[in-house]
Amino acid sequence: MKSVLALLFALSLTGCVVDPYGPGKSGHQTALICHKGKKTMELPHEAIQAHLDHGDRLGPC
Repeated sequence: MKSVLALLFALSLTGCVVDPYGPGKSGHQTALICHKGKKTMELPHEAIQAHLDHGDRLGPC
C-alpha cells in the first residue's frame, strides 16, 4: 500500500512541472513569460530578453 501511495505521489508531482520553452502554436520555438506578474504570454525567443530586462519572468504566472 505504501508503494502505491508513493507512486501516486510521484506521478502527481510530474504533472506540476511546466517547461517554459517549447514549440508554439506556429510551430516555432517560443517561451512562456509572466508579463507584469499578471498575464502569461507565449513569445518567440527573440522577444524574451526584452521582457526579462523590464522585470517579467520565465514561466506561467
